[in-house]
Formats: sequence, C-alpha cells, structure tokens
Amino acid sequence: MTLDYPDKGLVESFGIYRKRKPSVTLVVKRDVTEPTLFRNSNHDRAETQEFGDKLHAQVNGEKFTSKERLTGLDLLRELDDELVHEEYAYNEPVDLEKSLNVGTITYGLAGTGDQDFAIKSRVVEGYTYTTEEYDLMNKETRNAVYESGTMRDAEGNQSEALFDFVKVQPGNDLVHFITLEAATGPMLLYALHNVLNTGKYGARETRTGRNIRNTVLGIVLGNHDTSLSTGELLMEYHSEDADLEDSIGTYVDSVRRSDWDVYGEFDGADDAPEWFDRLVAVASRKADDADDVLREEFTALIEDAKGELLGDD
Repeated sequence: MTLDYPDKGLVESFGIYRKRKPSVTLVVKRDVTEPTLFRNSNHDRAETQEFGDKLHAQVNGEKFTSKERLTGLDLLRELDDELVHEEYAYNEPVDLEKSLNVGTITYGLAGTGDQDFAIKSRVVEGYTYTTEEYDLMNKETRNAVYESGTMRDAEGNQSEALFDFVKVQPGNDLVHFITLEAATGPMLLYALHNVLNTGKYGARETRTGRNIRNTVLGIVLGNHDTSLSTGELLMEYHSEDADLEDSIGTYVDSVRRSDWDVYGEFDGADDAPEWFDRLVAVASRKADDADDVLREEFTALIEDAKGELLGDD
C-alpha cells in the first residue's frame, strides 16, 4: 500500500538542518476556466508585466499557495483528526506543538507572541504570468443592488456603487513551476495533492465556481537546484504562435543540468515512470486505496517531524 519514491530529488527523512538540498520541480499548467480576478496592489486588477509588445497579468505565487494550503488542511482533518490539533487554525498558530502538522512542516510556519518559532517552507511557488495578453480594457462592471433587487433603496435613492474588475478571461492560462527543496516523499505527495485538488483561486472566489484547472505536465528531479522561471520561459522561449508545451520542452532542455531527470508530456522529457503515475493517482484521490495511503504516509511524516522538533517527549 505504501508508495515508491524516486532516489533523486528528495531526502529520506525530515530534518531541521538541510545539509543536503536536492529538489523537485513540478511543471504545472493552470488553465483559466472562468473569469478570475488576481489582485495585488491594485484592488481591481492584477499586476502586469510586458513581454515583447504584450501585457501579461503577473500573479504572486502566494495567491495559489494560500488556497492550496487550505485544501491540504481540509484533507488532513478529513483523513484523521489526530493529524491536525483541534486548536490549530490556518495562519493562527497557538504554539509549536499544537501547530505541527503536514501543512506547516511542508509550507512553513512562523509564530510570534509568547513563544517565537519558525519552520522554513520546503515549497517555493514563484511568480507566474498569463501566457496570453491581459486586456486592461476588458472590464467587468458590477453594481450594488438593494434587497428589492434594484439599484434603488426603499426611499427611492439611487445606488452609485459600481465595481470594475479586470479579470483573466477563460482560454488564457499560466505555467507555474513549483519547487520543493529538501523535501521528503510524503511532502511531495501532499503538495501534489493540493495542486490537483484545488480549483478556486483569486479574489472574490465565493462569487464563482471552479475557475482554474490544474494539470501537471511534468516533473524535474535533481541533486541540487531545479528551479525554473515562467518569466524566462515567456521572454526567451515562447513566441505568439508557438505551441506552449513545445516551448516548455525547448526551455527545459536549454537550461537542463547534468544531474536532472526530466519526465513529462513535453519534448525532451522521458515518459513518466510507474512510481510517478502511482503518485499522481493517489494524490488526485483516483486510486481505490488513496485515502488509506495518504493517511499512512502523512502519519509517518508527522511522527518523524515531531521527533525532530519536539524531542522524545
């Protein structure tokens, strides 16, 4: 029932000090399926970057990480209430012992107040950008209506509350390179689960349905750094009429290091091995024994981490 993990890219067990820093990078394509608002410093639109003569929406990786962390936390509580302390809430750490769970040791944690503590994240989700143009003129206007269903209140006063949002439109997509540094196999499983099972991102997500569909196009394993850049991909390796997966293949092949193993659906990548297909099946919860495997892997990981961080008591 347990999983096989690769010999490269991961560490065997959780450790406080990262004496070795092998890494794994997931190549993720995020397809926009409904208009999605990614706002940062501007409340009504995303930040932007210009590549060539086109404007692209720029999205901080935290916009994805925060939603994926919540997906993982929900999974842990569903699998076993012993995996998350009953007093722990996301972004509200009580103390180190009560805050330890697979989510915090994978994505990191900082505590302040009576007890200062920190766990460094093993996951790096850097900036990403829309692969197609981000049209600032394509605004979606909403108005604030009253209980009557109109823009006039009971006294007949006209509402002037109008909201303009510039959303990333369906048919656009983002390529995201997610790197795990000095992570264990179960940490990779956890991050992969969260990517494959999260479908709502962006601001005002309660006003929309599933708005992003994530697909893992490949994985890069290395004895050292395997991080990749979406900006570099779009600026130097992807032209307007080029096939996106062809561009990814060209980019990865160009920056590839001698210690990398690359598997995936793009040119230059080897076919996915059995261990990866099994990992994806469990992470996506499509395998019949997925929940049993997830519970077993995460229980072993958190016990290992508690021994390191809290000692034998």
